[in-house]
Amino acid sequence: MRCLSGLIIAMLIAAAPVKALDNGQHSIYDYRIKSVLYNPQDVVKINAIAGVATHIVVGADETYVTHVFGDSQSWAFTHVNNHFFIKPLLALGDTNLTIVTDKHNYNIVLHYIDTDTQAKAAKSSPWARNQATLQLTYLYPQQLQQQALEKKLQQTRFTGLKNYHYIMSDEPQMRPIQPLSVVDNHQFTRFIFPPMSELPQIYMRSATGDEQLVNTRVIGEQHNIIEAEGIAPEWRIRLGEKVVGVRNIFYSPAAGTNASGTASPAVKRVTLKGDEE
Repeated sequence: MRCLSGLIIAMLIAAAPVKALDNGQHSIYDYRIKSVLYNPQDVVKINAIAGVATHIVVGADETYVTHVFGDSQSWAFTHVNNHFFIKPLLALGDTNLTIVTDKHNYNIVLHYIDTDTQAKAAKSSPWARNQATLQLTYLYPQQLQQQALEKKLQQTRFTGLKNYHYIMSDEPQMRPIQPLSVVDNHQFTRFIFPPMSELPQIYMRSATGDEQLVNTRVIGEQHNIIEAEGIAPEWRIRLGEKVVGVRNIFYSPAAGTNASGTASPAVKRVTLKGDEE
């Protein structure tokens, strides 16, 4: 009977879920700067020390709803947009923190490391303790996948021969919205602006002088490139009362064709047998 009981206990222990805290991945530049992939079923651990605030960064498109501490007397909390700041007020204040936004719930365990003998002995200055978490940034798997896909599309859709032969109006009062350069690959046209610029609207100008707003998207690591669908003999760049005219000297619509019959040579069109009459 004892053997059977021991077997049952062993099976229950083996079947029990493993409890683990995610300590995050530290930066290659500083151990105290960490990032973690968001997982709604995961609990993240933050090590905190007296006199030092921890900065928690969530998605830029998220809006704060509420937060709850297990022990609210031992911790200070404030936030600005998607940035949250916490700081221990009392020693021995290990507890949990739940942050709720309009998109995600964040479950965090807060650990006060000043009570650790090893941490105390490691360094005399709190700024030198690599056990502390000064910043924790949440990353999102879907967002990372989307960024990788967009980067791949940017690389594949803007291939082929490039046309850099553009001229533009150069009135001094219009220079704040002038692009640094304009280039097309006979399928898409890119307007490159200085970093941190306020981006204007892009209009295609027809032979009759009419202006049409075209589909565009902002790309580039510094978000300073506007990519417009198609090419045109003339463009108009507008922002408020300011306007800049752009002319394509080597306008050649026929140069934009490709064997795939799609917007990108990397994408192939397949005709199913049932579609042919």
